[in-house]
Formats: sequence, structure tokens, C-alpha cells
Amino acid sequence: MRSPLLDRAAASVAALHVAEETGFYGVDRPGVAWDWMKQTGQAPAGADWVRPQVAEAWARCVDDHALPPGAEFAPRQRRSETGSLELDAWRRNSLDGVAGRLSALVYDLRTLLDETNVALLLADPAGVVVQLLDSGSRITASGAQMGRIGADWSEASLGNNGVGTASLLREPIAFDGKEHFNGALHRFATAGCPVSAPDGSVCAILGMISDRRDTAKLALGFLEIARRLLEASLFDRLAADGYLLRLHAVGEAAPRFAGEGRVFIAADGVIRGADHAAVEALGSTFSALVGQRAATALGVDPPALIAAHESARVIALSVSHDARPIAAEVHRCPKRESEATAPRRGAGRADAAPCGIGAEGDWSDSVLEAALRKASGLQERNIPILITGESGVGKDYLVRRLHAGGPRKDRPLVAINCAAIPRELIESELFGYEGGSFTGARAKGKAGKFVEADKGILFLDEIGDMAADLQATLLRVLDSNEVVPIGSSKPIRVDVRVVAATNRSLQEMVQKGTFRRDLYYRLNGVQLWLPPLRERPDRLALLAQLFRLESEALGSTDDLRFSDEVWRNFFKHPWPGNIREARNVLRSCIAVAKGPVIEIDDLPIDFMQELDFDQRVNDSEAQDVSLVEGVIESETGFDLSDWEARAVRHALASSKGNIAKAARSLGITRATLYHKMARYGLRSDRRIVSKR
Repeated sequence: MRSPLLDRAAASVAALHVAEETGFYGVDRPGVAWDWMKQTGQAPAGADWVRPQVAEAWARCVDDHALPPGAEFAPRQRRSETGSLELDAWRRNSLDGVAGRLSALVYDLRTLLDETNVALLLADPAGVVVQLLDSGSRITASGAQMGRIGADWSEASLGNNGVGTASLLREPIAFDGKEHFNGALHRFATAGCPVSAPDGSVCAILGMISDRRDTAKLALGFLEIARRLLEASLFDRLAADGYLLRLHAVGEAAPRFAGEGRVFIAADGVIRGADHAAVEALGSTFSALVGQRAATALGVDPPALIAAHESARVIALSVSHDARPIAAEVHRCPKRESEATAPRRGAGRADAAPCGIGAEGDWSDSVLEAALRKASGLQERNIPILITGESGVGKDYLVRRLHAGGPRKDRPLVAINCAAIPRELIESELFGYEGGSFTGARAKGKAGKFVEADKGILFLDEIGDMAADLQATLLRVLDSNEVVPIGSSKPIRVDVRVVAATNRSLQEMVQKGTFRRDLYYRLNGVQLWLPPLRERPDRLALLAQLFRLESEALGSTDDLRFSDEVWRNFFKHPWPGNIREARNVLRSCIAVAKGPVIEIDDLPIDFMQELDFDQRVNDSEAQDVSLVEGVIESETGFDLSDWEARAVRHALASSKGNIAKAARSLGITRATLYHKMARYGLRSDRRIVSKR
């Protein structure tokens, strides 16, 4: 039995921990300091109430940025008369390789993002958002507004926040709740981390925003890991046609620096890049290394590098400031085949893609390649695969690639759409039937999809739409590997690898009881998720590749290209139909183009209407949120009916006028909601919004 003394001691420790975070006697120290700043118009001096980083940031907001204390304000939208700044920032990040690699990174870390309820932001070095990933309905509408493409998150625009302050200080930082100068951010935790290119320059800011205010430290740790992965990937991209030096400290029991430092020296003997560990090990700076000749900076020249590589010998680097030597392994990095052999495109064809795309040879889909790598070996081990993602993201194409590169590539691939076949017929389609087993049946019977896919792969698309009674039959077949056709009593042994796909959340369906839990776990051996087109940082590169493929498929010989204005619309468009919609739009553009440059007038009318409608919905959401969620702290005399009316307005605004969804969020019936709307003079402004 646990001692009461231990319980009291544990309670005391917990109380001290809370005191460290919020102040003694339950005082919210950042909240009190922010309220004082709101009343006085001055940032608090010292670090008695807030962390030093917060106090310094607030002082900058008041003194340097002239922002209004104690106010709520949205970020500015960066716009330019001559072009889109957010598109220009995306182009720079494409040239630096950040956008494509971030797509693969987000794919690999999708599960963690789901569990922590965060949105991932990619901003340019100035703090302007160029991509918002994985937010959707998990972040409130006001958070989505702040993450809109082109939003200026710099500290001078939005006050101190993870992204803007990291951009200003060039170091990782996080803020929680009322540590933000801007009252509009008090509902969130934000974090930001600069991403450095191999030459030491900041090429992007990786940021996170969460409506769970206790996740600031976790978000910062996540971003540190993501930054290291991105920077390592960027360094690997640089290392071609030269020599890679892996640094090690010698003559010590313990290493002098964390991790293994790397330096890349081009074939001409000039240092082209280094990582942070190498700069730390050499006790130098990026500016003193990158761009300098290796013979001058490190005491090694190309002949010495060639000899060390051929003899597999470790060389010593000259580090004059420190008596302790640094050793380096030398590895030859050959020129990439794509760079050496890729044909140069004509001027017109190169302009079909935005600047930065197609300059490095053939483009590859990093998301698809990451999914294929994850699935490698799963088919040989008979591990079931579940593919998830919105409609039109390319789930069927991924299945075809899995089949073509798997051990059963010479066997049949049989696909069936569970949502397209009537409920009365799907059982006979899957399992077959004996002749004359029911009215209208063929005299000779029919083999089902399972028998047709024997020794091959069966693709069950839209598995979430399968009827509940058939789910039990499917589970039995998957467990026994035997099929019993309708009208027969003899089981047929089959050897089938099943791949399922859905655009619905099977986990939510399991919780609601509309999908069998045992079948879900039977199908979900490994889950492959494909992101929607609007959430892919490399979406313009993907569109450029699709444009080239569609041009070839249609036999177009013209050197067509898109204007910058068209690319800006592609960049901002929500793409509710994803890749399927993109292919149709591109085909239409090729067919109706009136000249070598495809302009706005050549785009389909409904495509432009979707863009205009999405913009109106976003603007309306911003107004609804500011009216419903904006709390005026000076209000007094509110009674229960006032707060109830405000709750109803908030539910209607959040659900975009969807009565059923609003009623569920309030925990009442639709009839009760209609009654309350009539009482408070409210109406439903229902908008039919494309599924995003």
C-alpha cells in the first residue's frame, strides 16, 4: 500500500512543476503580463513574468515594429503588382530542393501529424507562407486563415510567433498561448525552425501551429528532427561530381562534436557545401569555408583527395586554430546520370513549367517514390496494404505501380469498385456463382473476382462503401483463403494478395459501428496515404510533368507554355478533384489554346469559378470567425441566452450553414437547433462547398 507521505510528496512536486509553468497560486504569468501591456501600452521589462525571449520579442513588437499592444490582427497578404511573391518564394524553394523533399517528409511523418493535431507551414526566409500542410478541419477556421498562402508571418506583421521570430533570429523558437504579442494567436502554440542550405544560407522556415497549447515544446522537437532530415537531403542533392569528406575527431576518447560532419568539395577543388556538424568540428563559419579553395581552407588539394580515395586512406585536415587534428574519409561522388545525359529542352518547352522545374533532368514524384519504398517487400511477406486519400489523388495508379514492381507482376491485377456495384450484385461479383443459382444467372455460372485474381492481386477500391453483411463474408475469405460461390457448397482455394483503398476515414466508421473493427485490422497491415494535390509543396512540378504527359498523349507538337498568371492560379487553386481534375484541366488547355502561351482565358470556366468561390468562402470564414470567436473582454451583463446565441452562431459559422453538422457540434437535435435559430433570429446561410 502506497504511503500517504509519498502521495503528498508527489503532489508537492506536481504543484512546483505547475508553478514553474504558470506561476505560484495559479497565476497565469504570461497572461497577466500581456494584460498589463494591453493597459499600459508598454512591454514588461525583465523576465519576472515571461521568458527572456518573450520579453525581448514584445519589446521589438512595440519599439521596432510599432504594433498595437493588446490587439488582435490578422497577417498581411503579401502581393505584388508585377507578380506573385508567394509563387516566387515557391520557385526559390523548388530550386533549393525544399518543396519536393518536404512532400516526402510530410508523407513519412503523416501519422505523427495526425496524432498531435498540428498544421505544418513552409515559409520563405522572410516568413511569407508558401505552403500549408495537413490542417483542414483539425485547426479552427481562424488558424486556417493565418496559414493561407501568401500570409506574412514575419514578426513585423503578425507579432512574435514561431515562424516569424525564427525568420528574424535565424534560430529555432516556440511560443505558447499568451506568450504571443498578437491576441489572435492566444488560442495556439506556434514553433519555427530555419532550414539551412549546404552553403549556410537560410532557404526556408519550417513552422507548426496547433490548437493544443501544450504542444509548443513537442512541436519544436519535431521541427528540429524535420530540419535535420531536410538539410541532410539537401546536402545529398548537392554531393555530385566531387569529393565528400566525412570528418572525425582523432586522439580523443570522446568525439568533439555531435554527429558526423560532412564537407563537399567539387571536382575543381572549391568547397561547395558543409553541414553544421562540420562547421562546429572545424571551429569555423560557413562564409570562411564555402566558396573557398580546399587547399587554402583545409590544406588538401584535388590530387591529395584523389589519392586518398583510391587508397581508401584517411587524411588529416589542417586546422591551425586547434592542436587537435581532424581526420576525414574521402569518398568520390560521381556526376549524376540525369545531369550528364538529360537532353536540353527547347526554350518554349522549358517555359511550360515554372522556373526551377525540369532543370535537373527528369522529374520524379517524391511522394509516390516514398510510398513505393514503404511498400517494398510487403507483398512478398503477405502483409495487407490499405491506401487512403481523397478521391482523385492517384490510388489506382499507385496500385498499378505496386503490381508492376512486385513479385506478382506476371500475374493478374483485378480491380473492383465497391461503391460502383449495386449491393445486390457485389457478392456475386466478388465470390462468383453456380449456374442457375438465382434468376438471371448464367447457365454456366461465373467465376468471381477472387478466382480471377488467383496467384495475383485483388484491388478493392472504395472499401468503406461495402455493406456490413458482406464485410463479414470478406473477413472469412481473407482468413481462410477459401471462396464459396453463391449456390455452391464446395469451397475454392485461392491465393490472392488484397490491396484495399478508401477516401473515407475507416477509423471513424469503426467508432460509429458502420465498419467492422476486425476487418479494419485485417486490411490495415500497412497504411499508405496519398496527400491531396493542394497540400503538396511540389504540386506545380507535378502539374508540369502531367502537362508534358498529356501533351504527348494528345500528340501535340506545339511548344505550349503557361503564362505566369496561369501558374499563380494553379498555385492558389484548391483542386478539390485532385490529380483527376488536373488532368482534365490540362487536356482542356491543350485543346483550346489559341497560341503558344496559354492564358487565363484558355482555362475552363468552372475551374475559375472554383477558385473564385474558394476565395469568397475563405473571406467569409474570416469574417464569421472574427464576429463569433472574437471575445470582447470589456463586455459585461451577458446572461445565459446571450452566450447560447453566440454558441449557435459559432456552430453555424464553423459548419458553413450545415444544420446537421452544427447540431452535432452543439450536441442537440436538428429540431432543437431550428427552434433556437428562430428564437434568436438566425438563419442558415448554407453554401454548397466542394469537398476538400
